[in-house]
Amino acid sequence: MNEHFHVAASHLVATREKRSINKVRLVGIDTLSDAYAIQERTRSLLKASIVGWKASLLTDGTLLSAPVLEGDSFQSGSTLPIEGRIEHGLECELAFLIDSALPPRPAHGYTQSHVAPHIGAVMPAFETLQSRLADAFQSHQTHLVADSLGNGGVVLGVPVYNWQERCVSDIGVTLNLDNRLVFSKRFSHPAGNPFDVVVALANHLAERQVVLKPDQFVITGSYTGAQKVQAGRQYKAVFDGFAPVTLRVAAEHEAEPPAR
Repeated sequence: MNEHFHVAASHLVATREKRSINKVRLVGIDTLSDAYAIQERTRSLLKASIVGWKASLLTDGTLLSAPVLEGDSFQSGSTLPIEGRIEHGLECELAFLIDSALPPRPAHGYTQSHVAPHIGAVMPAFETLQSRLADAFQSHQTHLVADSLGNGGVVLGVPVYNWQERCVSDIGVTLNLDNRLVFSKRFSHPAGNPFDVVVALANHLAERQVVLKPDQFVITGSYTGAQKVQAGRQYKAVFDGFAPVTLRVAAEHEAEPPAR
């Protein structure tokens, strides 16, 4: 492993573990290959397994990914602190649950028909946003990827197993702050069909000799954009046809619960 990558990953780990209060300035990370190498080194230093994936499908067809590590996945109803977890807000997303191993990647790549039989359920989710970078989400793309695309954690709701019967490209979403309605409207997924993001991720990972594994989940992008949070408040999102997913933001000095 390039020593430069090790140093960068060490700084990111120190910020994650709150051993450093300084945000990280990455230099010399020029390619996505560099960024993914830093992701893997960070995971290795944390001695954490991968429980899920964050995937972002850009308008030009580029797929960016980041692992969600053990310790960063929580059940609906959890209480999480702003510091180190949600400093940049939260997003309302759907997560696809992998329930069986995908076959070897065909020569022409995975399609929906290859991947769909291996998706067991879809869950409503909050993604919490936490950049460890000095320039936060204004950072260079490769730096954002190195920092796991600013993922601070994922809060998962109740799985829906007949997911193929649901329309998830265009769906009603309601968000409540305590007992106050923040919004209730229909949103279109930025990628069109969020399942396309899962297929693109399967191909993207296969090209890197990485596989999606059973019991991992994939969050596929925000329907609602980032929503700022306030300490000591309760957030509840309801996607049409799904049970609510809830998150309480801790008051100051309140301890974080164990992860899923």
